[in-house]
Amino acid sequence: MSRESEIPAKSTAIIDSSVLFAMGGPDNEKYIAFEEFVTSRGLRVKVPEQVAEELGEGPEAYAYQRERLQAAQNAGWLQSSRIDFSKPRVSEVVDKTRKRMAALSADDVTEDEIERTDTVLAGLAYQYATGGASHVTIFVSDTIAEQAIGDVLGAVDVSNTISVIEGRAFLEELVTDWLG
Repeated sequence: MSRESEIPAKSTAIIDSSVLFAMGGPDNEKYIAFEEFVTSRGLRVKVPEQVAEELGEGPEAYAYQRERLQAAQNAGWLQSSRIDFSKPRVSEVVDKTRKRMAALSADDVTEDEIERTDTVLAGLAYQYATGGASHVTIFVSDTIAEQAIGDVLGAVDVSNTISVIEGRAFLEELVTDWLG
């Protein structure tokens, strides 16, 4: 079944940097298919501000990644978004996601080694889900993060307005549908 149908029109999507990188630049078929999908559905696509800042401050070797981010922002379908830790339960969701990811990957990493931006995705999604968004979709490329985010957001009773989707597989599906 197509995962596209899980994403309602005029909803909010939060995208992990690895998914943005996987789609390539504006001339790549994955980028084009994703851009057409989000603009035709009127999605508000957000990238955590921490990710945007990391890319802007990264070494010159990351210039191509900054260019992808900038191209999407210039096209108007991607915006940087700040997580608001002063909102009730946002920091709790981030902390619980970090702990859940550590538990799921206990043999591989410590809690201190968990990717911080993955935990911010959960907090940002919670912020939007409890702040009036009709639906929030989170695109991630890490299966442990995908499971942890889904588990934590389900435990704080917003799972009925949240979808957590493996972003790279979604891009492949979009390209297949777009070309097909």
